Amino acid sequence: MRHGSAQGQPPHPMRYANLVKNISNWPTYFAFKYGLTQAPVAHFRLRSGVEVKVPREVLHEFKEVFFDEAYLKGMPLPVQPGDTVVDIGANIGAFSMFALHRLAAGRVIAFEPDPVNFAHLSANAALAAGRLVPVPQAISDTAGEMTFHRGNAGGVSTSGSLLSTKGEKVTVATTTLEEAFARHGIESCAFLKMDCEGAEFSILYGASDGVLKRIRQMVIEVHDQKQSPRTRADLKAHLVAKGFRLRDGMHDLLWAWRED
Repeated sequence: MRHGSAQGQPPHPMRYANLVKNISNWPTYFAFKYGLTQAPVAHFRLRSGVEVKVPREVLHEFKEVFFDEAYLKGMPLPVQPGDTVVDIGANIGAFSMFALHRLAAGRVIAFEPDPVNFAHLSANAALAAGRLVPVPQAISDTAGEMTFHRGNAGGVSTSGSLLSTKGEKVTVATTTLEEAFARHGIESCAFLKMDCEGAEFSILYGASDGVLKRIRQMVIEVHDQKQSPRTRADLKAHLVAKGFRLRDGMHDLLWAWRED
């Protein structure tokens, strides 16, 4: 996810309020942002005791999660302490760590196929006392291997995709949502976050009714793709047919949840 206010506009005051609310060593952010430290990775300590390491390349995405709290705005159902959260397209694990921090998730199963991103995700998992399970796979409609195009050769990428034809090519392992739930013993998913650059269509159209019924709520960043004949409207109709209620969120987010 990469959005934000127009260039040159001052940050919303709530951003800094959330910075102080969420992060105990918040001055580190300003030192990192304004180049007072040359460290490539910032180490933030959250007020819940959770810690998170953030490479400089994804500071903007970190801000969207922790300052804008983009994945809380419009959330229809509460997540109870100890619940299971699934993060598809976890990147370095910013949302995963946020789920441990703000949602008090019992565990987060985080899928990230990009090898550079996954190394950073694993570093964050090492700080999470076993509550964050990093998985080096892409979720798709088939299990096996696929070509993945990285958006930033050699560095952390926020735009890697199974559908793109641009960027550095790597071969990644894929699995289905059903196989992932079975392998990790997910009987009930309280919150599924999905940001996978267009793969959301194949994932959700390929998922069985049985696995979809285990998901209480999802937030999906929907990317209309030229490579896919399906649109956001098609996906919404599909999810409604599967028993979900829907709400459009900020930016390109789509909320889907069950009330049964």
